[in-house]
Amino acid sequence: MATRLIHLGVGGRGKWPVNLVTQRDDYESVAFVDVNEENMTAAMEVSGLPESKCFRTLEQALNNVEADAVVVITPPDLHADQCLEAIRAGKHVLVEKPFTKSLATAIQVVEEAEKHGVKVGVSQNAKYNAPTVTLRRLIQEEVYGKANFGQLTKLSWRSKGVHHSGQDDHSYLWERGIHDFDTMRFAFADTPKKMWGNSFNPSWSPYKGGAGVHAWIEFEGGATCNYLCCFEAHKNESSFRIDVEEGTLYISGKGVFLSRRKVDEDEAIPLDECPDSTTVIMNEFSKYINDDVEPEFAGKNNLTTVALVEGLGVSSDEGRIIDVKEFIAQAGE
Repeated sequence: MATRLIHLGVGGRGKWPVNLVTQRDDYESVAFVDVNEENMTAAMEVSGLPESKCFRTLEQALNNVEADAVVVITPPDLHADQCLEAIRAGKHVLVEKPFTKSLATAIQVVEEAEKHGVKVGVSQNAKYNAPTVTLRRLIQEEVYGKANFGQLTKLSWRSKGVHHSGQDDHSYLWERGIHDFDTMRFAFADTPKKMWGNSFNPSWSPYKGGAGVHAWIEFEGGATCNYLCCFEAHKNESSFRIDVEEGTLYISGKGVFLSRRKVDEDEAIPLDECPDSTTVIMNEFSKYINDDVEPEFAGKNNLTTVALVEGLGVSSDEGRIIDVKEFIAQAGE
């Protein structure tokens, strides 16, 4: 039986699940919820869903259709309350990143889901590309030895103006860092232990604060990773490298390469085959609901990513190193 979905938010990022469901047999769209008429009309045209199944509020949809899950793709500040509303109605939830805008509320959502016997997944799909999936396997299997240290750099210019975190003190962390640290965790195939960060805002930035971040993460296995990212940088640069015992593994463009000392040419590593990242999300969410196979992006696991984002903001504000486990435990008290 197909999983019946209420789509909460069908414009912008909300378009991808609407489009993807039309190509699958394991999901069925049963209702759309949006306050924008153009978004609703476009979604109806794609899906064929009648106007009678379109609503202004989640409450209306829950009261008028039979559904199994809610896909929440709305402004981040709304996520917590909307996830809780769906969960308390007995529905599974797939929510767009960031999970919520605070670790405490993310923990509350996870605890409520466990209480009501439903599943929560966070659509953090950026890591599910062939280079990152390949890099993770090489690190996890220690194909070239154990990971020791790494560097993740992403510098770009935010050409389309201020986005949803414009008034946040640490804008980059919540807009892009949420993906970056999720990807870093995934690639190192390890659990973060300690973190330190310095959030900064260039003088020309239109954001209230934190359009850039310096950070350092230490993992349980001993590896460390430096981080420098900003979306108000004049010259673009993107790189991700992890140094292992036999050389440097790095992502360049759409490839993965190994650089060794005293070897003139870097070795191109064959990429693992993997489906489109959003297809991975939908595949794994279906298994989670129907077979109780917990995916990497399950809400409980995503708490660590939210903790990194929030904790690095605290580290920057207070000038101290943060213990990740302690930080999560304190947020849950």
